[in-house]
Amino acid sequence: MFVKQLYAASTLETMYQPAQKLGGESVQVKTILNPLIANTLVISGLVAFFVILFAGFAYISGAGDKAKLTQSTNMLTYGILGLIIVVSAYLITKILGTVIGFKFFN
Repeated sequence: MFVKQLYAASTLETMYQPAQKLGGESVQVKTILNPLIANTLVISGLVAFFVILFAGFAYISGAGDKAKLTQSTNMLTYGILGLIIVVSAYLITKILGTVIGFKFFN
């Protein structure tokens, strides 16, 4: 609750002078933070998905070449790991928002 009172609910104008252009006194930190976190998670998830998709095509087109199969297997592993990290970041963000009372996603 203390973090929310200090930073999350305080106006941006007191911390960042160009906040006048964003709406003046009524603008809060969540106005900038919410879209930033949401867009970062969406873009990271899409990148991980396309890495997994590309790794699948690379594995199929490897045609038995050991080097290409190893490379595509590593790419698939890193893509799945990236997707797990993105989902974990989303869950941590939701849990942290619940604990401190800050709604990250509208």
